[in-house]
Amino acid sequence: MATSMTSMTSTTSRRRLLGVCVVVILLGAGYFAWFLSRGDGIVGETLALQQRLLAGESTGRDLKAGVSRVIKNVDTMNRADVKTVRDALTGDWRRLQQAGIDEYFEAKKVDRESVLDRDLRRLTAVAELWFATNPRSSGTPPRQPASGSEKAATSAADPRAKLFDIYRAALVARALTLGVSVPEWLLAPPRR
Repeated sequence: MATSMTSMTSTTSRRRLLGVCVVVILLGAGYFAWFLSRGDGIVGETLALQQRLLAGESTGRDLKAGVSRVIKNVDTMNRADVKTVRDALTGDWRRLQQAGIDEYFEAKKVDRESVLDRDLRRLTAVAELWFATNPRSSGTPPRQPASGSEKAATSAADPRAKLFDIYRAALVARALTLGVSVPEWLLAPPRR
């Protein structure tokens, strides 16, 4: 009788332990699901994905898949998160654009084409991401000022503007050589 009582108690404690383990696992899984659904994970994932796409190494299917993922993420975000992602894209693009200009002029003449090729891939990526991070986007570029009303970037007092004009002309010429369309609305001088 004593042995059956101990085995009954050990079976009950095992069941209790198993029940507690199941509850702990379910609570852990629920917390993990809650953490992912908060949006912080989506914002971080989207920012990392944008940076990877802006590196200029993704093309074709990789670029389209990345942009599709960004669109899906943005569609689930609240306005503040979308603004965070959009502001990060703008800031990253400005830094990369300026870095590309600097790299172009620091590169040897024979290496400049590869810098321009990378920058054309970046330009394509940022154009796609620009629309992807705008939930109200129709896929058409923003309105451009009439060509006569746009200020010329070149200024005798601003040598950086002259460098930008030279870089932009080289970028457009390289795009024509490769048969790549360039989103002109993204070729504005970087802000300082």
